[in-house]
Amino acid sequence: MQILLVILFILMITQSFTSIIQVKYYQKFIASITNKYKENSSYEFYTDVSKGKLLKTIVAVVVDSNGKIISCHVCRGFTVFARFKEDINYRDVLLEEFYLRKDKKDRLSQVEDTLAKVYSRKLETVTVNQ
Repeated sequence: MQILLVILFILMITQSFTSIIQVKYYQKFIASITNKYKENSSYEFYTDVSKGKLLKTIVAVVVDSNGKIISCHVCRGFTVFARFKEDINYRDVLLEEFYLRKDKKDRLSQVEDTLAKVYSRKLETVTVNQ
């Protein structure tokens, strides 16, 4: 019984340590993106998470004032080991397109579904500010 408690304790410490590493990486990544685009005040930065059955997908997207994607970074997998990678397939696409496709009940990938959620949040922000 004591061995089981020791193993459980070691697993909890390991999980805490890897979580700290992931949070530090995430903070560093967010800081690098905001520093890269801080010169252009018309750009907006959004992040969102999509939880799959087994893995998570984190999307970080920079959009201009018209909702066109300037850069899209995706982090997939077991988040402790996953890193953000830029996905150029979404560059110069309007966020609204994903939102409209979701309304039409089109099947979207996890990234596209997350981009549709980002657009919904953007709409909520505009509605609240008016």
